[in-house]
Amino acid sequence: MKARERLAAALALEKADRVPVGPLLDHFAATYCGITKVEFMWDRPKRIAAILKTMRELGPWDIVFLGETVIPALLYGAPARIKWPGRDLPADEIHQFEEFELLTPADYDLLCSAGLTRFLRAVSRRLHPELSFIRGLGLAASYVYEIHKHSRIVRAAGAEPALGAIIPGPLFEFFSLGRSMGPMSLDLFDRPEKIKAAGQVWARAMTNIAIRIAGLTGVPRVFIGLSRSSPSLISPRHFEEFVLPELEYMVNRLIDAGLTPLFHMDTNWTRSLHYFRRFPAKKCIMELDGSTDIFKAREIMAGHTCIMGDVPAYLLAFKPRDEVMNYCRRLIREVGRDGGFILSSGCSIPSNARAENVRALIEAAEEWGRY
Repeated sequence: MKARERLAAALALEKADRVPVGPLLDHFAATYCGITKVEFMWDRPKRIAAILKTMRELGPWDIVFLGETVIPALLYGAPARIKWPGRDLPADEIHQFEEFELLTPADYDLLCSAGLTRFLRAVSRRLHPELSFIRGLGLAASYVYEIHKHSRIVRAAGAEPALGAIIPGPLFEFFSLGRSMGPMSLDLFDRPEKIKAAGQVWARAMTNIAIRIAGLTGVPRVFIGLSRSSPSLISPRHFEEFVLPELEYMVNRLIDAGLTPLFHMDTNWTRSLHYFRRFPAKKCIMELDGSTDIFKAREIMAGHTCIMGDVPAYLLAFKPRDEVMNYCRRLIREVGRDGGFILSSGCSIPSNARAENVRALIEAAEEWGRY
């Protein structure tokens, strides 16, 4: 089977010829290929060359991430200070976010009155006053162009690009970073109606943008970031009141547009997994990061949602290859035994992962993942 066919089978909860493999690739590709993080982030030809080399030599993989989490055009949209390698950090360090109270309570009203595009432009000016409106548009256009171009290159190499567009999650995910978690948590009690009103504007506009971008890039999968709205950080009541309505809107709109929502679920979601059975069956991918109990997730989501994951960072970076192989074997046999499973890393492959441990994913799939 081809990579696209394996991915389609996994989404439909069917058995392919073998378990598909697709670890989340970003800064590790720079480490593996011997280029600096500065080069990987800012030099597009070097970035795609490193991605292809890593995919071919440590794979081949069925699904390939294109370093979306390190592309500057997307990072500029985060409501936090960025510490850049080569400027604020040594050239071979990974970039960092500095969280502070950038957004204020007035920004809920600003989003409602000005709309998403003007709101994001106003936020960007606070963080990056040197970034003109024209340059901002250029960065956005460059992201779409790059993903479209590099997706064709990856497909020509026999793999399927992972993502066509990225949504930073419901409004709570974005504002809890921009407000910082403490003030945002108080807002849930002090300003609930403002959050809900702003959330409706956010969900509609962000989903519209994602649908358009996915159409332009030609990749029918949309990343939805989920981390701060997990039960690790907010109560089930607040999740149901503030997050779930937006999430349901986003998911259903994307599916109606012929796109596959890919939930990127950082932190521990184990206690809230049952909410995801509300979404249409065999239409979404649940990507777990090593914190959620993936074996419990398989029990809860069996017959409903494709699960992706979840070889933890500590295994890839610090443990011997045999331990990685054994964990992959357990994932394949327990989570992937009936199909509906994509073998991947738990969140990103760490920058300091051992190459033999990353290669173990495809080796395990070939050894034990044949149906």
